[in-house]
Amino acid sequence: MRVTARLTYGLDALVDLAAAGRPLKGATLAARHGLSKGFLENILAELRRAGIVAAKRGGNGGYWLARPAEQITVADVIRTLDAAGTVSSPATETDGLAPVWVRISQATMSAAEAITLDAVAADRTTQPPT
Repeated sequence: MRVTARLTYGLDALVDLAAAGRPLKGATLAARHGLSKGFLENILAELRRAGIVAAKRGGNGGYWLARPAEQITVADVIRTLDAAGTVSSPATETDGLAPVWVRISQATMSAAEAITLDAVAADRTTQPPT
């Protein structure tokens, strides 16, 4: 798994939606993270196709979580926004370390399965501002 900007911003936007508990505009989410609206809306569209967020256009529209935050895991987000979903090996396949990278990837995804959006949102609200 590579921690990409898409993954980071997608997860961050989902945590914002979990904390808000109401629909938020794409422009509002993008401004909060200093992103272009188009870039973030492309990520949100992918999350919508995966059934993680729902959306409605118009003045009363916005994005919201399609399921309760306690039912969405970080692993769900990784599988949606990181096509590979595995730890990228910095070496070649012939170095004999491929099994190590597979085990690291499995451990990472196992940990990500145990972390829900509501837990991340709760952690964010209890952390002192930096």
